[in-house]
Amino acid sequence: MDIKRLAKKLLSDDMVLRLKSIAAIKKNHQMLKKHQQVYPYTQDCYPQGINLLGDIKAETGLGQSMRILAAILQHGAIPFCVKQINLHGQLAHNDNTWEHKQVEKVKYSINVINLIPETWPADYQAMDREILDYRYNIAYWPWELEEFPDRWVPCIETVDEIWTPSEFTSKSIRKKTDKPVVTVPHIVHMDESEEYYGRTYFGLPEQKFLFLTMYDFISISERKNPQAVIEAYRKAFPRENENVGMVIKVNHVETDKLQHLKEQLRDYKNIYFITENMTRKEVDSLMNAVDVLVSLHRSEGFGLPVAEAMALGKPVISTNWSATQEFMDESCACPVDYRLVKLKKSIGPYEKGNYWADADVEHAAGYMRRLWEDREYRESIGKNARIYLEEHLSYEKAAAIIKDRLRKIDEKNSVC
Repeated sequence: MDIKRLAKKLLSDDMVLRLKSIAAIKKNHQMLKKHQQVYPYTQDCYPQGINLLGDIKAETGLGQSMRILAAILQHGAIPFCVKQINLHGQLAHNDNTWEHKQVEKVKYSINVINLIPETWPADYQAMDREILDYRYNIAYWPWELEEFPDRWVPCIETVDEIWTPSEFTSKSIRKKTDKPVVTVPHIVHMDESEEYYGRTYFGLPEQKFLFLTMYDFISISERKNPQAVIEAYRKAFPRENENVGMVIKVNHVETDKLQHLKEQLRDYKNIYFITENMTRKEVDSLMNAVDVLVSLHRSEGFGLPVAEAMALGKPVISTNWSATQEFMDESCACPVDYRLVKLKKSIGPYEKGNYWADADVEHAAGYMRRLWEDREYRESIGKNARIYLEEHLSYEKAAAIIKDRLRKIDEKNSVC
């Protein structure tokens, strides 16, 4: 057992929070000391364009987030290059989609840095001054709760502005700063000409009606809340119903937690666990192969799987709280009622005393049954989902937001 896990086991939650805050003070002090030495943005010191900094090769949500940013810039004909910075932890770095844009030395005047606030002080400390000096530095930060942690607020001092993937996240950060906080939403585009893998590829039955839930243990399984999906499924269908099934896709498996899930479903025959990490095409193919995606998350900073399934024309059952509210309603999805609950203990970066949603599993189970029974309803929801995503989350709209920001940054600094 490592030192962090041992500390959590032996110390009270309040003591762990206090120690985490003390550690943050030291790291933030070192970070701010370096920031004082960084030269401020100087217009025309470098060519106009964007340097994307982060782990664009990671097979995680953060990696996909950065790949989406790259796609937005490319569609908007905005000059950019990519500097690969590996995220912390044992992660696979096998996505080479944007390898042709990678550089050793960044080229342009503006940095968009896709690294999380939790590790920002260490990452900022390790960053070469040549990357930071004389450039306009923008943090692209995900966050999933309404309150942005106070221990991260000093990180804001090291950047000129912040971008986020949702208004939900932007609002949480705007409470803590007067600097510009801009929503640049994720864009989800599914190529209709793509030849997706079918069910046989994944070893799934062809004839059963299949629900899918998917999550990554790195994203904190308590937040993704697969237990609620399992509970809703058990309420919706008796175990003897062999016409339906549940696919549970898990990344970066933690054996003990996975075993707990399997125990909850030991009496059900039609449960299919997929635990290996997948390529982007495999993930898209899996979503395309099932009938419905279920996400009873407690909170989302955007909700990529929800949006991706909708873009494929799949009905989605989703908790009606946090960022997913921004691109779904009853016409194009199945939004699940919830109640806000206070965290009684800290879970990962989510601190005791904050709030997140607890989905109504009875409501979710009702949606499951209706989608299985009512083909007309199911097809209507799926069709509307695809249309909504195409109309509201487009590359053109996201690129326009970025171009507007670049213009305003240029105008502001021209005056200065």
